[in-house]
Amino acid sequence: MLFQRLSPFLICFFVFLCSGLCSERINPAGIRGAIILSAESVNDESLQKFYDFSGKEPKIVILVLDGSKTSKDHATIIQEKISKEKVNVSKLLTVESDTVQENIKTATGLWLVGQGPESLKNCKYLDSIKSLINRRAVLGAGGRLIEGFGISGADIFPGAEIRYSLAEELKQKRGTVRYDFAKGSSLILRGRAIRLLGEGEISITLATSDTRKEKNIILNEGSRVADLTALRFAAVARNGPDFPPQKLSDPRVEKGTLIIIGGGAMPRAVMKRFIQIAGGDQASIVVLPTAVPDSMVEDSGSIANAFRKFGAKEVTVLSERTLSKVDGDEYLQVLKRATGIWFGGGRQWRFVDAYHDTKALGLMREVLKKGGVIMGSSAGASIQAEYLVRGNPLGNQDMMAEGYEKGLGFLEGVAVDQHFAERNRFKDLASVVDRFPQVLGIGIDEGTALIVKGPVGLIQGKGQVHFYDRRKETNGEDKDYESVGSGGRYQLVQRKVLNPEKVEEKKD
Repeated sequence: MLFQRLSPFLICFFVFLCSGLCSERINPAGIRGAIILSAESVNDESLQKFYDFSGKEPKIVILVLDGSKTSKDHATIIQEKISKEKVNVSKLLTVESDTVQENIKTATGLWLVGQGPESLKNCKYLDSIKSLINRRAVLGAGGRLIEGFGISGADIFPGAEIRYSLAEELKQKRGTVRYDFAKGSSLILRGRAIRLLGEGEISITLATSDTRKEKNIILNEGSRVADLTALRFAAVARNGPDFPPQKLSDPRVEKGTLIIIGGGAMPRAVMKRFIQIAGGDQASIVVLPTAVPDSMVEDSGSIANAFRKFGAKEVTVLSERTLSKVDGDEYLQVLKRATGIWFGGGRQWRFVDAYHDTKALGLMREVLKKGGVIMGSSAGASIQAEYLVRGNPLGNQDMMAEGYEKGLGFLEGVAVDQHFAERNRFKDLASVVDRFPQVLGIGIDEGTALIVKGPVGLIQGKGQVHFYDRRKETNGEDKDYESVGSGGRYQLVQRKVLNPEKVEEKKD
C-alpha cells in the first residue's frame, strides 16, 4: 500500500538508494595473489610465470576438474613441464581425490585443467580455490576453462567477462569489463596490474552506455599493460548516471575556505593564512601524504614540522590508504577534531583509491562546514575539484582518464590542473573544456594559490591562475582563457574577473 501512494519519482529514488547501499565498494588494490590465464591449454611462457610466482619453496597442485581424457592428458603434460629439472614440486590430482581440500589449503600455486567453464563453476572445491587467491598464492588455467573465471562463471577475476577465442558472440553486460583472448594470448593479473604475456592480443572492452560509445583497449606488443581498478571504476561509472552531468552545481564554498596551490614552493603568506583560518595556536591540522608512494611517506614530516613552526597546536600525519584504516576509529577521531587538512603532492589517483565512498571523506567536508580550511598543492590541488584531470594510474599524461574522472569535489563544477605555465599545459586543459564545456577549467602556476571563499577566488603568489570558460565566445583569438595575477579576484559562478586591472597576459 505504501508504494502505491508514492510518486514515481520517489519510487525511483528508493530503488537508486537501495542499489547504492547494497553495492560493494571496489577494492582499489585488486587481488591479493595472482591469476594467470592463457588461451592455449598448454602454454610454456604462462607455465614458467606460474612457477616463478609460486614462491621460493613452491607447493604446486595441478587439479583436473573433469574426467575427460583430453584434460588428463593436458594435466600430465603441464606437470612434466613444471617439474622439468625441478623434481617433487607438484602434485596431479582429480576432483575425485580424497586429498584435494588439504592440498589446496597448503598450495602456493594451483593450476586448473578442464574442458569448459562449467567444470569450474560447479566444482565442489570452488570456495577453497577462491580462498587460495586471498593467501597471495597464484592460480592458473588455459583453454576454454578461462571463461569460467568471469562473473558468469566462478567470479574469480573481478568484474570480468572472459571470452575464449572460439567463444560465441554474446552481448556484454553493463557494468562489466570484457576480455577477449585471441589465439596464443595470455595474461597475468597480479594485484591490480594486468600484463600481456606472449605475442597474441587481448581486447578489453567497456560496454556502450547512454552517453558513451563502446571503448576498446588492445593489449599487444606495443601496449602490454592495463589497470584493473581503472577498468572496473570505468565500467561501474558507465552503468550509472552520466559524469560529468550536463548541469553542474555552481563552484562555490558555502562555508570554510579552500586553498588550491599549483605546486612548487608554497608562498609563506599562504602558509600563515592556512594556519590562521584553521584556528591559529588552537589549530588541529591533518596532513595527508596519500598521493606519494609508500617509500616517500616519511618525507611528509617536513611539511608537518612547518605547520608546527607556524603555530598549529596539533599536527597529525595520516598516511594509511586501506579502507579498514581510513574508516577506522583512530583515523575518524582525528578527522573529527580537524580544523585544517593538507593534501600533499604525488599522483592524484591515490587520493581517489583511499577516500572514495568513505566516512573519512564525509568528515573532510565537515571541516569546511565548521568554517575550517582545506589546502592542497599539485596532486592535492587537482583532487579538490569535481572533475579530476590526469587521474590515469598508468601515467599522468591523460587529461581525461575514464574510471578516474571524479575528484573529491570540494569545489564543484571545475577541473583544476597544476604546474601550469611551467609545464606549458595550456592546450591540455583546453582539451578538457572542449570535451566538457559545462566545466570551468582552472590552471594554476607553481608558487601560486587560488583561495576560495563563497563564489570568489583570490589569487596569491608569484604566478597566475588561468580560467577556461567555454560559455564565452573566443572569436578565433589565440588565447582561449583569462589569466589573473596576484591580488586578482575571480567570480567562479559568474565566470568573470572582478578586478580587471589584475589580469595579465601570458608571457611568451
